[in-house]
Amino acid sequence: MSTVDLDHVTVGSGRASRLSEVSMAIDDGALVAVVGASGSGKTALLRAVAGLDRIDQGAVRFDGRDVTRATPGERDVGMVFQTPALIGHLSARRNVSFPLDVRRMATDEIHRRVDAEARALHIEQLMHREPATLSAGEQQMVQIARALVRVPNVLLLDEPFASLDDQLRGRMRAEFAVLQSGYRVTTLMTTNDSADVESLARMVAVLDGGRLVQFGDTAVVRRLPANLPAAVATGPLSLIEMIVVGAQQGFWLQREDPAGGELIMIRAWSPALADHVGTTVTVGLRPEDVEITDTGTIPAIIRSTAQFGGAGVACLVAGVRVGATVAAGRPPAIGSAVRLRVHHHVVFDRSDDRRIG
Repeated sequence: MSTVDLDHVTVGSGRASRLSEVSMAIDDGALVAVVGASGSGKTALLRAVAGLDRIDQGAVRFDGRDVTRATPGERDVGMVFQTPALIGHLSARRNVSFPLDVRRMATDEIHRRVDAEARALHIEQLMHREPATLSAGEQQMVQIARALVRVPNVLLLDEPFASLDDQLRGRMRAEFAVLQSGYRVTTLMTTNDSADVESLARMVAVLDGGRLVQFGDTAVVRRLPANLPAAVATGPLSLIEMIVVGAQQGFWLQREDPAGGELIMIRAWSPALADHVGTTVTVGLRPEDVEITDTGTIPAIIRSTAQFGGAGVACLVAGVRVGATVAAGRPPAIGSAVRLRVHHHVVFDRSDDRRIG
């Protein structure tokens, strides 16, 4: 396995730049989620690490060794593409064994490894079939098995679960977490699903326009995101527009209820809000940070008792849907009037989506 260091990696130039001076130091065995909007540079980053695209500036190092000009084969990376890329005339089993066949590994060892991967991914029943007879999700699982069977130094996954249904996706997350931990293979995985980030990744890298916006511990990025895209990428988030109002001590975030109800107010303390008094900002609230309790100060109406983003219930707050958790007991009935207490919030500048404070 390998550490992976990206040192001011740039791919393309000018308006055609796909990555711009991206620097990251990834520990041996870590799983890093690479997130960002479409066109942010996620796939370009994987291709640069894999050696599939030429790096115009900067360097890529595995275990301190410069592999910037090394071929994909010399880097010993396994890559799983978003769209399955299986060899059509070979069975699933032959597709999985292909990297080992090319290495001329002993037949017994090939059988052992392929059988082990098939059992781990629960695809034993698919191994005799050809790719054309498999669903998109089944093809993706075969592709993951093919990438893992070689036990690569670095594993690169480009939205590997995107073609799976929700139930299978959840199962694959759990199984892949065990596999990745067991192999301790350094892994970079692009995803647009915050559940992938929450359940799998210890570290997260946020890209925007080919630039690295934030890189760090997932829990830290989730708590203190650099900008709105980083916040959205790291878990369920309710967004509500509010006005910053000055006070003798600290500030208030306010919003009028369009239905004529109470004025919504959240206490805020960041000195950085002083430059935003009188302006509208975007406030981000995680479900686990908004509690339904009799001592709450924010009026709300229960809209749904189904989980909101995997946690809590959905409430209506001044015309905006907000996720919340229940302090104790069963959730109130739909339509019930409740009170909310906010334990933590994040404020974003509407002009550039950066976190204020």
